[in-house]
Amino acid sequence: MGEGFIMSKLQIWKQRFFYGATDMAGNLIWQIVGLYLLFYYTTVMGISPAFVGTLFLVVRCIDAFDGVVYGFLIDHTHSKYGKSRPYFLWFGIPLGILTILLFFNPSFGGNKAFQLTWIAIIYTLFSLVYSGANTPITAILPSLTSDPDERTNLASARMVMTNIGTAVIGAISLPMVAFLGGKNAQRGWTIWAAMIGVAIMVLFFGAFANLKEKPIVESKNEDEAIKGHLGVWDSLKGAAKNKPWVLLSLSFILLQTFWVIRMQTAVYYLTYVYRRTDMIGLFNGLVIVAVIGNLSVPFLSKIMRHKYVMIVAMITFAIGEAIMPIGLLHKSLFFLFAGNIIATIAMGAAFSIAFVMIADTVEYARTELRIDEPGILSSVPMVGAKLGMGFGGFLAGWILSWGGFSAAAKIQGAKAVTAISTSFVWLPVILAL
Repeated sequence: MGEGFIMSKLQIWKQRFFYGATDMAGNLIWQIVGLYLLFYYTTVMGISPAFVGTLFLVVRCIDAFDGVVYGFLIDHTHSKYGKSRPYFLWFGIPLGILTILLFFNPSFGGNKAFQLTWIAIIYTLFSLVYSGANTPITAILPSLTSDPDERTNLASARMVMTNIGTAVIGAISLPMVAFLGGKNAQRGWTIWAAMIGVAIMVLFFGAFANLKEKPIVESKNEDEAIKGHLGVWDSLKGAAKNKPWVLLSLSFILLQTFWVIRMQTAVYYLTYVYRRTDMIGLFNGLVIVAVIGNLSVPFLSKIMRHKYVMIVAMITFAIGEAIMPIGLLHKSLFFLFAGNIIATIAMGAAFSIAFVMIADTVEYARTELRIDEPGILSSVPMVGAKLGMGFGGFLAGWILSWGGFSAAAKIQGAKAVTAISTSFVWLPVILAL
């Protein structure tokens, strides 16, 4: 009995680890794209921020709802490996390859048009494949366990591992690029992306090999039978009737939008507002404290409803953001880091509870609406992430252009500084609230 108990515990923690590995894999590249791609394109590649911001928005218009398509495909997938699990293999490996190509940009003999076309094609393919690898992460959660508490633990484990990975990426990316490339930043980014790409492939393959989906127990009563394998239109109608899902979908888009804006302008804020480039690695690495927020969710969800956990997290995030600029008045890094820590812990809780709430809407559809369409309903994070990346990237790029940002200038003008501060601090505060 003791041995069986130990094996059971090992199985539980194994499932938590490999479930977390899926989102860690996806967020290794998400973090680089969110934190550094705009910076890389504008400073290393010398591309105008207006073009990059427009590219981000156009690609989002192309693939914003591909998560719904992947969700539909997941719902209609029949394989010996389950519905969601095969997608970790089918799309996880290509995502690793595209991660490498995203930072491999040939000069094409100095032909700028060819180079911009290459960048646009690779970024578009990357975005499409990213959805295919990440939509099943949320879709598979209700199939891993029927225990609400363990579902919360799995969602928290997912975010813990995600934030460990993103903390490492945020802290060491710039030093690694400098180490690997020396004075050649382009080479450094290419080598570093290759290392990340390999890690992504290994993590997704590990998840595919170790996660197991549990079959849904069907009711014998025809009136209570759960409907599955619906057509696209019926699936969307069923989702529209799920009011908690509709509200959560809208909230998730806002959540992703302001987080992307903040991520993409963090390097600019440290470089041109605080003028402390030596603090960029430490500042970005502090995303590790989001783990505190992740781990607080199982406790908080026992003492208050899930939506109240989200509300508290958003208010706390806004307070943390508002604290950071105080350091400029006092010429102190204390307020910068204190505010960042508070905001990051709050976002750890926000994302963890958001994924739990999505699983709740899937369960609601099964128990109240008698519909089993986890793929479509779980596409919310991908739709939100894509629209967030689009809106966030577009706003960040164009606000920088409005401010007259110049990559060649070591010290930016007052309008550019205002633009950076607006993107990094005040716009996220408004959207969060």
